[in-house]
Amino acid sequence: MAFTPVSAQGKKRMKLIGILVGVLVVLVIAGVVAIKVANSSRTPEAEVRKYLDLLAAGKASAATAMVDPGVNNDQRTFLTDDVMASATSLLVVEDVVADKNDDSDTRTVTATMQVNGERFTHAFRVTADDATMGVLDNWKIRDSLAVPVTVDGDGIGQFSVGETKASIDKASFYVEGRSFLFYPGAYNFTPVAPNEYVDTTPVSVSVLDDVRTRNNDGKSDVTFKATYNDKLEAAALEAAQTLVESCGTYPGNQGDDCSSLIRGDSVTAISIKEKPTSLDSYSFDPTSFSGSVTYTVTTGEGALFPGTRDVGLTVKVDARFDDDGVLKVTADGKPDFRVSFAF
Repeated sequence: MAFTPVSAQGKKRMKLIGILVGVLVVLVIAGVVAIKVANSSRTPEAEVRKYLDLLAAGKASAATAMVDPGVNNDQRTFLTDDVMASATSLLVVEDVVADKNDDSDTRTVTATMQVNGERFTHAFRVTADDATMGVLDNWKIRDSLAVPVTVDGDGIGQFSVGETKASIDKASFYVEGRSFLFYPGAYNFTPVAPNEYVDTTPVSVSVLDDVRTRNNDGKSDVTFKATYNDKLEAAALEAAQTLVESCGTYPGNQGDDCSSLIRGDSVTAISIKEKPTSLDSYSFDPTSFSGSVTYTVTTGEGALFPGTRDVGLTVKVDARFDDDGVLKVTADGKPDFRVSFAF
């Protein structure tokens, strides 16, 4: 068969096809390279660094949206941007390294970090997620860096970090207090004084991958202790003097709150010889007070020893507390005392 020369138009068509094939090959190669370049920044360690960078910037809400802590809302009270903004020190990321199991769908990424100059490491579990458009790698961090901090109070019912407050349980040596999650940082935990008779002192807490605090009494990480000030003693003295004066007149001395030594049908006259001008308290119980009082009592016929004599008594003043161990106050804001006499 004789060879038929290709026409000029056919040559032009073949040249065009060759160019198109070449362009397609270049595009395919470029696409593969682009995907590899894109995936080089979509690694397990890149995902962990992205998460840690959010925490280092104090972006709690974004970090929580990225890695959910998996707890109830009442434990998330302090996982906010405002709380992290109140921190005296936040996370500093030093290094992020993935394991060598490149072909595995589950990877371990170890991060080295600092909070307030204290170094610590944390191993994150990262798993492969569904690829975007079937080609772009995605990874999911499975464990949050939110750390539980247990808090309770002795005479304190609330505490705050920044402008955020939460209620706490009564302190116990046998049961941990309420648990709240915090992202790494150094925070001031401030007890909320329930009334003017209690002074409070903030506690510095460093949250790393665990809790560091100087206040480690009892079972909880942080236990607040109420400090009762001079106003409580002044109120106790006022309450003691009120009862002393009420029982120091007739027929006030016949009241049920008065001592049996100064009441009864045989008492014909009574006066206060000496009333307390100050009260003593106990080092082991600063909310219990006592003071001395002396009455001059006259008894008539029918008494075992009729006549006039001095009767010395001790007046006791004990503060009352609610079921949560917080000092109770009356409707007018004064301490709720139990005032009584002892021999």
